[in-house]
Amino acid sequence: MSSVLAAPAKLGNLPLTVEPNAQLLVLNEAGIQKAFPSGHRPDAVFLSNDRKVSVAFEWRDTPLSPGDVQPLVTQFPAVIRAQVPGIKSLKEQLLTYNGNSWAQFVFVASGKNGDVRREMLITSAQNRMLVVTVSSTVADYTKNATPINALTGSLRLN
Repeated sequence: MSSVLAAPAKLGNLPLTVEPNAQLLVLNEAGIQKAFPSGHRPDAVFLSNDRKVSVAFEWRDTPLSPGDVQPLVTQFPAVIRAQVPGIKSLKEQLLTYNGNSWAQFVFVASGKNGDVRREMLITSAQNRMLVVTVSSTVADYTKNATPINALTGSLRLN
């Protein structure tokens, strides 16, 4: 793992740019394989310096047009509730980052080491679904919220 420079960064083949900061680390391909040993792997992953919060980027083959992002805000919570047992809270809203609409879902569920917090940001990129997932415990997210929110707030589609 290496520190990420605080300059706009293109993430591999992903159609977006972010502005990482010195409080975040980036996983290389070997690190992604180790962190996600089976199944579908994200295209890029950032970690908080304490390695307690991950931000995973996935550009899925799932079709999604720009006009379909807003309806996700009301449609997707049912999918989350069906797939994630023990949800304690779920908040959904439509956000705009650098002129693009993103559906945001933040949910908390019981975990082995305290409550787990997941945040999903979903938008349309070249008519495909682009998903950013922030994962941690509630306590670890609280400690790392500033650099994580700066990263997600810098999301810019190319």
